Amino acid sequence: MAGIQVIRLYFLLAITVGLIPLIRGQFCAAGLCQSQWDYCGTGDDYCGNGCKSGPCYGSGGGGGGGGDGSIITEQTFACAFNTLDAGTRFNRFSGLRDSGWKPSNKDEAAVFLAHVFHETDGLKVIKEYCAPGCGPHYAGSWCSIQGAPGKSYYGRGWFQLSWPCNYHGAGQALGLDLLNNPDLVEQRQDVAVKTAIWFYNANNMAAPAKQGDFAATTRIINGALECNGGSGYQNQMARVATYRRIRHCFGLGEPGRNPVC
Repeated sequence: MAGIQVIRLYFLLAITVGLIPLIRGQFCAAGLCQSQWDYCGTGDDYCGNGCKSGPCYGSGGGGGGGGDGSIITEQTFACAFNTLDAGTRFNRFSGLRDSGWKPSNKDEAAVFLAHVFHETDGLKVIKEYCAPGCGPHYAGSWCSIQGAPGKSYYGRGWFQLSWPCNYHGAGQALGLDLLNNPDLVEQRQDVAVKTAIWFYNANNMAAPAKQGDFAATTRIINGALECNGGSGYQNQMARVATYRRIRHCFGLGEPGRNPVC
């Protein structure tokens, strides 16, 4: 039994340092490049031309894209959401792909995914942990729209869409009746993504995200609580730490702008 454990440890170590090629479904550890021959490591042989994922700096793919030119690849997604099991990660990534949304650059990708990670506990959940008990907390309305009888509007989706007004607004934009069927946001992977993109676009988050201005986007999402030393300041620190980590998944260094609001 001890011998088997030693073999397993050697195998994992060998993959990490680039002695054994990856098999399908495996990814290099954060900070390492996946070479064109599917070995993990750093330097020109791994991160140069033909690099498939990680902090690549050569031509041919890597953290900057995939076969279809996407910036968020399966590999960069796995690096960002590093606490998910493979099955859940595949389903979440499929939802992103099916949503049709693609970031304009790596800065935008890192900003968006960092907020998603923070809002959903690393995409482990699509609805709030407090649900359904916290449903009555979200029954109020600041617009002319009222919630449907028997329906709850607690946080769902990649940005935790909440409140009847937001469910109605997102539904109108997406061509879905989310006011009468709010559960659709947690039942369909693509809708979970699309509602986040709706909020993202409706609140003009793309412009600062493309510039790597994480603080400005945090102010939009939860500025009243987290910014300017508010009661949620420690939550902001966790959000910022996630952002710094995910930047490395795309081969980006430390933020060029102060990420704290």
